[in-house]
Amino acid sequence: MKRKKVLMACSNPWNSVFQVGSHHLAHQLLHMGYEVAFISDPISPLHLARGKELKKRLQLYAQPSSKQEPLWAYVPGALFTPHNAPLLRSRWLYKHWHQLTFPSLIKKARAHGFQEVDILYFDSPLQSFWLNTLSFRKSVFRVPDRNAGFQHIPPAFLQQEQELIQKVDVVLSSAKTLSEEIPGSIHFPNGVNLGHFSKPRKEPEEYKTIPRPIAVYVGAMEYWFDAALLKQLASAFPAVSFVLIGPMKKNPFQAFSNIYALGPKEYASIPGYLQHAQVGIIPFDVKGYAKLIDAVNPLKLYEYMASSLPVVATRWKELEYLNSPAYLADSFEEFERALEKALAFPPQSVREYVEKQDWSFRAKELIELLR
Repeated sequence: MKRKKVLMACSNPWNSVFQVGSHHLAHQLLHMGYEVAFISDPISPLHLARGKELKKRLQLYAQPSSKQEPLWAYVPGALFTPHNAPLLRSRWLYKHWHQLTFPSLIKKARAHGFQEVDILYFDSPLQSFWLNTLSFRKSVFRVPDRNAGFQHIPPAFLQQEQELIQKVDVVLSSAKTLSEEIPGSIHFPNGVNLGHFSKPRKEPEEYKTIPRPIAVYVGAMEYWFDAALLKQLASAFPAVSFVLIGPMKKNPFQAFSNIYALGPKEYASIPGYLQHAQVGIIPFDVKGYAKLIDAVNPLKLYEYMASSLPVVATRWKELEYLNSPAYLADSFEEFERALEKALAFPPQSVREYVEKQDWSFRAKELIELLR
């Protein structure tokens, strides 16, 4: 029987340490018998000039064939790619960068058998050109964030996003707040790989020298991460070890002996860091970046809870809508009390909350929406 095909045009590469919704949906589609092309946003020689970490992307550019058949994972390379810099943020480049790829991205996709697909899936507006270059039965754009809330997003990006929303057959929004803003869009929240995070794991080596209890954070530590709040918490709880897992441009916590910045870890190892902690935290700067954060449906919330961790987070609109067992805080004082409570009396219902949030259910829902 001929396999159905899906081409997924995504921001992050297949082998990224950040395994987001599109990665999980791709795994589920593979499990359901689909042939999947997972194509991420491009790299260019200018990325090297800026000193960016490109090792994982370059691996997929140089060796595009995945060992996980029938998956084709690829990162295209182009002479110039869209970026928030003079000339690179032009409307022309946003629409036509694919014509500058070497080897030709369109020809490569066709050579891999993806000239005609059943589903054309987007989470990145940068690749909207596929609508005009492939034959497809249904197209869908899953909007993962309120991109207008990010710093330094060029107008050309936002314009292309709006055009893509208008052109595809189905628009999905990861957050309820986004679905309320985008006419006709369907709320399609994040989920969790329940088996991955609930299977018992060994204690990570780093944890053997870190005192308990551990409050863990997993994810990016960009400008929306509330470093000031974490410093206050570290001072208020000197007996608690605060473990940070994820990339950090500069470590502002070196003066704190109970803050441990372990750097990024591979997705396969994350459950061990969660299962051997005592609480998961999400300290975001909601007051400073409400436009961005209010539309975040946090993947880490589901993954913390699947690991049976109580969760303490700053309060924002999407978390209120989710009505999860997480403790929500509007201030340092509330976060302090919530953290104390979560450590002393962890709720027993966290795992129950995510039992029906597995990505397998999300993938089946996606297929039903595209029938």
